[in-house]
Amino acid sequence: MLEGIEPKKRRKYPCSVDKLLKQLDEPDVTILRDALDDPETWNAWALHQALKERKIFLNDKAIKKHREGNCSC
Repeated sequence: MLEGIEPKKRRKYPCSVDKLLKQLDEPDVTILRDALDDPETWNAWALHQALKERKIFLNDKAIKKHREGNCSC
């Protein structure tokens, strides 16, 4: 009865971090990637707040999930 059972394949959607990276100009992409790659300097909340001050809304949970590789991208 259960022969051939397989888990459903997870659909890939770009996460909000990936979407933002695709919208930014190249110098800003580099700056954001550097910040994402430096969690000791930029914890998720601090990065969220710095972006928010610049009218870029990226949730700290999305940043954390992206860093951990648990996002949809």
